Amino acid sequence: MSSSWDSSSIKTLMGSNNGLAGMIGDYNSIKSGSYGKLLKSYYGQATSGTSRSAGSGSNITEKLIEERRNPTVSKEVSAANAKLSSSVSNMTGSLSTLQDKATYEDATGDKAKSALKSYVSAYNDSVESSKKSTMTAVSKNVAGAMRAGTADADKLKEIGITINKDGTMNLDEKKLKSVDADKIKAVFDGNDVTSYGSKVATSMNRASFYISDSAAATSTDSASTKVSAAQSSADLKSSINKVMSDDTYAKTTGSDGQSSYDVKSIRSAAEDFIKNYNATIDSAKKSSVSGVTSNLSAMMKKTAENSGALSSIGISTGSDGKLSMDKTAFEKADMARVSDVFKKYGAGISQNANLLNFYSASQNTSSSGYSATGAYSSDNLVSSLYSGAV
Repeated sequence: MSSSWDSSSIKTLMGSNNGLAGMIGDYNSIKSGSYGKLLKSYYGQATSGTSRSAGSGSNITEKLIEERRNPTVSKEVSAANAKLSSSVSNMTGSLSTLQDKATYEDATGDKAKSALKSYVSAYNDSVESSKKSTMTAVSKNVAGAMRAGTADADKLKEIGITINKDGTMNLDEKKLKSVDADKIKAVFDGNDVTSYGSKVATSMNRASFYISDSAAATSTDSASTKVSAAQSSADLKSSINKVMSDDTYAKTTGSDGQSSYDVKSIRSAAEDFIKNYNATIDSAKKSSVSGVTSNLSAMMKKTAENSGALSSIGISTGSDGKLSMDKTAFEKADMARVSDVFKKYGAGISQNANLLNFYSASQNTSSSGYSATGAYSSDNLVSSLYSGAV
């Protein structure tokens, strides 16, 4: 594995040297830390009595790295993001009921017990959906609630709640029937800052803020901007892949028996790339989603770093970061050199185009894992979810 991931590849993927540190941190987590716990619970590879085939862990590791490198917007992720938002809302509502003085004016205690059932259900939905969600800032605060549950496990046990190995809760409804409502009130006491309920309320208030902040960021971008950014980045990836393809530089044999490049066709592919590159800059600059803007910054930085090579084939970079072509200089360039330049430069641009498309399409807070330079932070979702929570 190490042979296929040299330092330049990692820099290309992450956008800066800081990205290298993040990648190393992620890889170490995958091998022995938080991702290890994720592999066991999420992929079900460590269930009792189950044998593992040789190399299965390595295959999963490769899959996780590939998912980090080239994220895709799946129906499952979209559903998990929506489920996480609704679960946090339900959890916050149930928590509010459990901290409301009026809840405990019911002499039977049924109102408090009903609210507790709703809370556990919403809590479990939040934990499960956060494992699949890309809403990192929200999931980090769900992780905070998980840690609160671990810290106050003994108090929760007194009211019939135990913490499962995957971080979810189990409610013993038979035991709950005999629990005094005052015990539930004490566990969730909103006037006691050290209570379990107060700790969770702090996390849920922040989670709710990030959900509303994400919605505001989404509404800030007009529908046309969203479509434009997603479409232009998709077109960019398609065009950069074409200009990197060996097929584009295939030689043809003329009537004189001499083989030569189809220079006009190559120039047309390069012009299409430049058009889509510049269109992506225009559309991505209008976005308020940090995953879009940070990857745009990283993409433009890579172009600046390759400006000398691009200039040697007749492509120049303007003060606004956009590209332009001197057609005469381009057609006079050695097409083998053109191919080499695009293959070296284009790989990083293709990766950023993919990420730009991902974030402009999904419009969620998963982008919070990226710095202003497009580098990925090693403070990842899985570490937050499982460190100290299980």
